[in-house]
Amino acid sequence: MDMDHNHDHDHGSDDSAAKSCPMIMVFHAGHCERILWRGWVAATVTEFVLSAIAIFVVSFLYEALKFLRQHLARRVARKEAERLADEQRRKSDNPNGSDTPLAEPRELSYGQRLLDSSHIIQSLLNLLQIVISYLLMLIFMTFNYWLCLAVVLGLGIGYFFFGWNKKTPDESECCP
Repeated sequence: MDMDHNHDHDHGSDDSAAKSCPMIMVFHAGHCERILWRGWVAATVTEFVLSAIAIFVVSFLYEALKFLRQHLARRVARKEAERLADEQRRKSDNPNGSDTPLAEPRELSYGQRLLDSSHIIQSLLNLLQIVISYLLMLIFMTFNYWLCLAVVLGLGIGYFFFGWNKKTPDESECCP
């Protein structure tokens, strides 16, 4: 019984040779590779090198995205600290010295914090970071030495450029 495992359903197309890159489930160094989805096939050395460069750039940008999220979170925290310091200063500068406190600022409700623009931006950036991290994992799972190297070098060089700027050394490096 002959079982056809070709799920491309493009019998007779001119690029069927390009679509016939095997899926190798051990580490290898070939240049014919299906990357992430059916349309991204690196069948030639040039396509493969360009794909590896694109993967390197995405890995590098992943580190830039992590840096951007940390930077935005620090900026929001700094603004909140400045707001609290201003309130404390106004309280201490109460000129009439009366016991009646100045109007206390209302703490934001859960819904207001949830719908705050900085929280929405952080959530969207987190979603993008998670998607990119899973795509990089799937690329690594092609088991191609060169594509794995592109991921690792992109992440490593990205960390070199962006990771040094951490305020606390105990920030997690694992996961988004």
